[in-house]
Amino acid sequence: MATSPFIITEHIVDGQHIREYPHATRRGDDALKLVAKRYTPKSNPNPQLGDVTIIGAHGSGFPKEMYEPIWEGVLSRLNAQGVRVRSIWIADNATQSASGVLNEEYLGNDPSWFDHARDLLYLINYFKADMPRPIVGVGHSLGAGQLALLSLLHPRLLTSLVLMEPVIEPDTFSAKGPTFVKLSLNRKDMWPSQLEAAKDFKKAYRKWDPRAIERYIKYGLRDVLPETDSTKTGAVTLTTSRHQEVVQYMRPNFHNKKPLDADNDPESLQFHDTVFYPDTMGPSNSIYPFYRCEPVLLFKLLKHIRPSVLYLYGESSPISTPDNRARKLERTGKGIGGSGGYKNGRVKEVTFPGAGHALPFEAVDGVSDATSAWLQQEIMRWKEEEERIEKGWVDLQRETRTSTSDEWRVHLKMYSEKPKNPGSKL
Repeated sequence: MATSPFIITEHIVDGQHIREYPHATRRGDDALKLVAKRYTPKSNPNPQLGDVTIIGAHGSGFPKEMYEPIWEGVLSRLNAQGVRVRSIWIADNATQSASGVLNEEYLGNDPSWFDHARDLLYLINYFKADMPRPIVGVGHSLGAGQLALLSLLHPRLLTSLVLMEPVIEPDTFSAKGPTFVKLSLNRKDMWPSQLEAAKDFKKAYRKWDPRAIERYIKYGLRDVLPETDSTKTGAVTLTTSRHQEVVQYMRPNFHNKKPLDADNDPESLQFHDTVFYPDTMGPSNSIYPFYRCEPVLLFKLLKHIRPSVLYLYGESSPISTPDNRARKLERTGKGIGGSGGYKNGRVKEVTFPGAGHALPFEAVDGVSDATSAWLQQEIMRWKEEEERIEKGWVDLQRETRTSTSDEWRVHLKMYSEKPKNPGSKL
């Protein structure tokens, strides 16, 4: 690999206490860890106020290191545009890649997208001294959805989102969950050597940038277990098992548990299971035998996304049809608490001809161009908003700053001291 423009530091940190579903771990109180990497630009040894922090989030089954070519491309372009990067952080989901290997004795088979969203919030809080604003999120596929969930958990935390091939749809089938599960479960997952695996990868992923393939070979494979000095064969398997990959795509509902709707379907109360199936959601024809609530919930809540959003799509991706793209563009940010949406210049989409769902590995330069151009614009906007926030505020005396203003008393006069009873004749 070429010399990196970053100082790369690995961190192992705790995940959020208690996972969304009880069988996400062996026991409910099992503590999971995250393996995260911090990329600090060598060109910015003395970061300044206003330098941007990027939080990355990976797609299911893809090691976090595969996004390094994107980070290098974005850094180079932002440097040329006069935008300084403080650092870039990305962690493997607790069930996948390096994190999954670290946690494997404690893992179950029922993760939620909310788990990693909360883990990222915990990570940011833990390293808050190293992450002053502005903070932006850049995510792919599963990771794009998890960053969107994070922005709903804490709307003001992230200044902007770059969502590559997000899986945010009104139902499981529009999100192509069954398609991805079948492809992944049927793929080869064991090779006699890393060399043989590398040959297969280079053939199967020939559309990918060579740098992405190189990192997939290095970080996406592990020795077959159990391994001892006497039993080593050189055989390798995927660092993220096929099973841990696909349980992020769909969740079983083999007993056909219906969504809770106490107002319109009182019978649903009788059969509601708050332990294992609290959140079945979506059209009745898309919850059995599998469902996945998070993409559906996200689609409903897109209107309330506060950060600006840049959508990046592969034109050949099965989940990024023109209709699916148009639905998200029209819906994002236009509701209460939202950014104002595309009509307010806060949401945009870019589509890449010939690229598919593996967009960040197929179009590294194009993704880097679009991401850096968007972030330059949004960091400029953030600085203008910061000036507006601080003007006439930061220099106030403590007593004034912590007290109600005279305007309170003026406007309180609008309210009657004793509201009239609407039915009274007085």
